[in-house]
Amino acid sequence: MDTSFLATGPIAWVQVFALAIFLVSLGKLADWVVGKVKGGTAAAVSPLTIDMAAVKIQVAAQNEALHNFKVEVARTYVTGDVITRMERRIDDLVTSMREEMAATRREMLQAITGRRPD
Repeated sequence: MDTSFLATGPIAWVQVFALAIFLVSLGKLADWVVGKVKGGTAAAVSPLTIDMAAVKIQVAAQNEALHNFKVEVARTYVTGDVITRMERRIDDLVTSMREEMAATRREMLQAITGRRPD
């Protein structure tokens, strides 16, 4: 069995420098990973993060209070005639759209077939 490739030989300065650079970069990588892990933990419990979460909760509570106020105003101050007028306007809008669609359909059929639809 040929084991000549396992024989030790002289180490060149290039190999020594490459090993040193590799070990230094490995140490820096480990330091960077530890810094990221500790940094994420510190940011999760920082007072600014806690204050921001509290503000978000307050904003959500105020949004809900505003919604409840709008509902209460609508129940108290919107009268039946306002709703009737809105319903009438919606009905007029739907009727107008139907008439426009019917006219468009008639014009398209006449343009395609060349004769007026019955």
